Amino acid sequence: MTGIQLADFAPLIDIKKDSLGLIQRGLTLGDTLNQNQAIILAMHQGELKERPMMGVGISDMLLDNDPIYWRTMIKEQLEMDGEKVGSVKITRTGIQIEAKY
Repeated sequence: MTGIQLADFAPLIDIKKDSLGLIQRGLTLGDTLNQNQAIILAMHQGELKERPMMGVGISDMLLDNDPIYWRTMIKEQLEMDGEKVGSVKITRTGIQIEAKY
């Protein structure tokens, strides 16, 4: 899916002006799959006013010992976003997600 690119959760702005000083380009567009996944993983439920049930709250996973719960939660949340999730793997080094819109 193509959308506005983010850098540190803020729009990535790259202003280009023509010879008259008029803005020709401002916001950077590109594939949003990975950034949408990162936002959903980082966001806790209740943080998004329009969809209060959206969010995994991955920071709560730090001292938890139930990876099956988190794998299920991640898959459900990504599917709520409209992604087709192939697999979610939680390892000691990170989370691997195979998904697409």
